[in-house]
Amino acid sequence: MTQNFSKHTAVIFLPTPPEPGWYLKEIAGVPFLLRNILTLQKLGVEKLVVWSDEFAHEGEKLLESIKSDQRLKLDLNWIDKESFSSISDAPSFLIFDGSTLLLNECDSQMVRISADNSKPFPEELVRCIDDKEGYFFKSESLEQPEWLRDEQNFYKAEKRLLKSCGLNNDSFMDRLITRFISCQLTALFLKTSVTPNQITFLSLFIGLAAALCFLLGGYKMGIAGSVLLLVSAWVDCVDGEIARLKFMTSEWGAKLDIVSDNIVHCSVFFAIGMGLYFSTGESVFKYLGMLAVFGSMAAFILLSKSILGKKAEATKNLSLEPCDKKTSDQLANRDFIYLLFALALFGRLDVFILLTAAGSNLFAIYLVSQKFKNTAVG
Repeated sequence: MTQNFSKHTAVIFLPTPPEPGWYLKEIAGVPFLLRNILTLQKLGVEKLVVWSDEFAHEGEKLLESIKSDQRLKLDLNWIDKESFSSISDAPSFLIFDGSTLLLNECDSQMVRISADNSKPFPEELVRCIDDKEGYFFKSESLEQPEWLRDEQNFYKAEKRLLKSCGLNNDSFMDRLITRFISCQLTALFLKTSVTPNQITFLSLFIGLAAALCFLLGGYKMGIAGSVLLLVSAWVDCVDGEIARLKFMTSEWGAKLDIVSDNIVHCSVFFAIGMGLYFSTGESVFKYLGMLAVFGSMAAFILLSKSILGKKAEATKNLSLEPCDKKTSDQLANRDFIYLLFALALFGRLDVFILLTAAGSNLFAIYLVSQKFKNTAVG
């Protein structure tokens, strides 16, 4: 259910924490309170006030410590029952429990506050908005709110986020293998200050190293190249996972990721063809490698706008829930790396480059025909 959160003034209530620094404890690389605030910002909240009477002085210092974060774009202030009148002219309010982990769930809804469901919030807060429209945020996908009351809760919350940091348009092998491995790598990278774009460049470097192995030719280099390409693909997933978990997604980063992927793929296809040519002396492999690059580049050019749009849409949700996929979405993925690895084990890179040269160009022809068909209909 899509909600327009920008129409409401949001209030996040912070219960007294069990220990000092509780709301600054990190979950997947982001302090607890800041993560909730950034989640609300992602949901469309434009004006947010933080309420707590129990530790007002410490709370204001807490808020000041995170207000300098460059990711924050919304209007953020501290408030209590004494100063609530300064915003009481707002027509409606959304109240959030700051002791729970707020999630960007697609099936969330706003529920009108009543005497029966206002118990988690202080009476003073509920009374202040008694004559206004007051709602609280409820996620139907959770059996109960994800309260963070001890260290174990933080650990479980981070594990939950890591498991759900894929995209809703992931391919079959992404869901089956790639995301499982990349999540383990993401858990390690979250403990560092490495940025998503730096991880993208790392993936690019490993992918080009794979291409170099294929270019050298031979059975052992073929296996080495296919293994490095697998590692490159796993690392390639990490940059997006880090960006989504740390609220660092950007259009430039998405473009960099897509361009890097295609540089790696085209380099690998060309290197496999040339490596087979050097090993066998058969010129046909050189031309097959060039055809594979041509078909891949043509498909990329035709699909680039669609891929960027799909990636931006998929990034809006951290869920792994499936979505409808077009044929182009199903074909334009990285699942081929597992076929390449299997064929490399059997020493049949010649079969791979033949299939890739034919398949990429047939795919490009299909995309061109679809483009003309859509133009004719329009």
